[in-house]
Amino acid sequence: MTDFERPHLTVDVVAFRWRRRLEVLLIRRGKPPFQGQHALPGGFVEPFEPAPVAAVRELREETGVRIDPETLRTVGTFSGPDRDPRGWTASAVYAAVLSPDVEAAAGDDAAAAEFVDAQALPLLAFDHAQVIAAARRVLIERVQVEPWPLTLLGHGFRSAQVRALYAAILGEPVAPRPLKAWLRRRGAVTRVGVARFSPSAELRPDWLR
Repeated sequence: MTDFERPHLTVDVVAFRWRRRLEVLLIRRGKPPFQGQHALPGGFVEPFEPAPVAAVRELREETGVRIDPETLRTVGTFSGPDRDPRGWTASAVYAAVLSPDVEAAAGDDAAAAEFVDAQALPLLAFDHAQVIAAARRVLIERVQVEPWPLTLLGHGFRSAQVRALYAAILGEPVAPRPLKAWLRRRGAVTRVGVARFSPSAELRPDWLR
């Protein structure tokens, strides 16, 4: 059988958090290449390890953040031959949404772990600027089809917080009255108190246009 060049398989996680602004979880690399530079949590997939499981493991090892693989959303695969100076890698990228109370602490080979403003990203290693841009597009798409982005608000949020979150995700103002009508029509939220809500399990089909 003829040998062919094959990329090494890696994973990267774009983990978002909301604290009055949209934030992305980054590490500072503790080792070459790009030592000291900001990057996404991630790393190499172990033999016979499913990529989503590897993504959750790398996120936990490098930042201390624990999530379930089922909460991830696929962003795509990045496989440019020049993306990693160590050699050809193909990265399976996933997006995660974290509740506002989640904190990060550096571990494994990360020199630091911190949440940064998604609108003011520092210089990033590898192709991670393009990866984050792709993950933000996924976040925009998911707003229309599932309550998953509302997880960013935690438990017991107000409709005004939904409006601020969606405006940040979509990059444009969101009017309160149409948003409230949309939330009711799609069943996006469940009431948990006086003017307090949590995400529903799923959105109802939108038959009203």
